[in-house]
Amino acid sequence: MEGDKRPLIICLNSVLMALSAIAIVTRLLTRTFLIKHVGSDDVLIIIALILALALSALYMLSTKYGEGLHIQHLEPQNVPQYTQVLLCQGLFYSLCQMFVKLSYLALYLRLAPTATYRVVLYISMALISAFGISTSIASVLLCIPFDKLWHPDLPGNCIDINPFYITSTSLNMVFDIAVYVLPIPILWNLQLPKRQRIGLAVVFSLGLIALVASVVRLKALINLLFAPAYRSDNTWDTVDSINWSSVEIHLGLLLSCTATYKVLIQRFLPGFLGSSNRTNSQNRFTSNMGAGSYALQSRSRNEPNLKPAARAHITEVDDTGSQEHIIADLEMVGFETTESIHSPSKASTDGGAIVDHSAAVVAST
Repeated sequence: MEGDKRPLIICLNSVLMALSAIAIVTRLLTRTFLIKHVGSDDVLIIIALILALALSALYMLSTKYGEGLHIQHLEPQNVPQYTQVLLCQGLFYSLCQMFVKLSYLALYLRLAPTATYRVVLYISMALISAFGISTSIASVLLCIPFDKLWHPDLPGNCIDINPFYITSTSLNMVFDIAVYVLPIPILWNLQLPKRQRIGLAVVFSLGLIALVASVVRLKALINLLFAPAYRSDNTWDTVDSINWSSVEIHLGLLLSCTATYKVLIQRFLPGFLGSSNRTNSQNRFTSNMGAGSYALQSRSRNEPNLKPAARAHITEVDDTGSQEHIIADLEMVGFETTESIHSPSKASTDGGAIVDHSAAVVAST
């Protein structure tokens, strides 16, 4: 049918749903069976995936009620259902964005180098949660009563949607930028070779790619919201904005799994990415983590490669608790566990014994 965008909506969302589901399942399997640790960030990303799948399903459902067709093809009896689906889309979109960001921040919390940095993360999580919940509620309560959305003559009140959508989309982009650059101080505290620190920063900052989709979505929204009334064709003109909304959401999910792909390649194709051990000498790298510290020790090629079962998590933590499960988190961003980490407990600063742990980290490019 000429002038029909419904197949585009259905195909795009079907592909994105499949890719996101595969990526998140792969991430969980890697965390469970290779890294042996599932964290709160994984739980949050599962919630985000469920919301993203529901959102894409709603985008496809809207085609049943006229989305993707020109407005003249919208049957009057479908207007209430079409509008209700749009309201649900706004709810799931805002909640999904919130949980994706919270998942990133939950990972940063376990790597936080100082108590001050943890406070910054907690404040960021509170702001993002407040923003996500408030925009979710506002997206559903655009008009009170609901019927006023499709019966404008009814008594009641409606939000001015133009400033609401523009402001909420712009603030969401600001939070995106903040979330994707927040881990850079963590990575710079790792006393690794500069090349490896830059590589890790790039891995974390890949999420900024989703920002491109956000910018395109904002442009589509502006074109839609400020179109002259005589050109109003909502069921046709909204297709670009919902498609870019879907791309934006699923890109956030896919990019959250970037480190997982590297872990899998290193495990099953160890020579594919090369090795950071170019000599037989041992290199020691240290990182200061608040009151405590630990050493990342590379091994030579001639030393035995311990099996994953020989791995041990750090049990001593500094006053911020940020070293808990540090090995698992480092592996997710490109480290491989091998020999031993020395982590001084608080007692060691008073002359107490330094605790030796049977695990080590070899930095990999």
